[in-house]
Amino acid sequence: MSKLWTFGCSFTAEYDPIDGIHPPYENNYDKYRTFKGGELPKIWPNILAEKIGYEIMNCAIGGASNYHIFNQFINVCDLIKKDDILIFGWTQLGRFIAANVEQNLMSQVLPNGAEYHDLGMSKTTIEEILVNRTHPLWKTEVMNWIKFINVFVEKIGVEAYHWTSDDKIFDAENNEAFNDNRFIVVRDPGAIKSQIYVDKHNMMWYLTHQDHYGGTQKGKIMDETNYEIMDGHMGELGHKVQYEMFYDHISHVSKILNK
Repeated sequence: MSKLWTFGCSFTAEYDPIDGIHPPYENNYDKYRTFKGGELPKIWPNILAEKIGYEIMNCAIGGASNYHIFNQFINVCDLIKKDDILIFGWTQLGRFIAANVEQNLMSQVLPNGAEYHDLGMSKTTIEEILVNRTHPLWKTEVMNWIKFINVFVEKIGVEAYHWTSDDKIFDAENNEAFNDNRFIVVRDPGAIKSQIYVDKHNMMWYLTHQDHYGGTQKGKIMDETNYEIMDGHMGELGHKVQYEMFYDHISHVSKILNK
């Protein structure tokens, strides 16, 4: 069976409850599972894989930087076979990696105000790096990785598709992504059959747009639970919309699926 490989951050990764015994040890996914009656819903990669008859190989992990996402691909590139399909969900440009001098591993550094005492860098240094990474030049790095991936997979008979939760990476006015079917983006109305036009630049706005949910925002966990669980990741309804958009795109343009 061919495989659907997915790479990315928490917008692609499986829900990750910690299965705490008592409420103080619950995370938002534990709470969401309780809200859903004891079972977490399927996420978009699983629904999409079932729809196209592929085995899902989800390599995504919450909190990943784009460096980690690229390494997710490097770690499995020798396992990818002809007719497999890859989907990359590139994340916020501000995230970066740094050597963790205490644990001897690479840590993901996120622009969320957290302290990173084990990196051997001052808070000021980290803040300066995060500010520097707001410069649009950083998207060139990700676009170069994408170019490499596309060339690599084409040589082995594989298709790769790319989307992003950071609209700074795919810019509708200055980026080839909107003229290349290997990029899953929000295009003009009619470009992809079922899309609602909101803003070309912003995938996350599109996925949570109230037109998908009968006029009420219900795409995120916090929206679906009426703010009982303050979590901005997609809930069951949001994952269904994302699956529908991605399937609509791939099913129209994929040479592998349309043999």
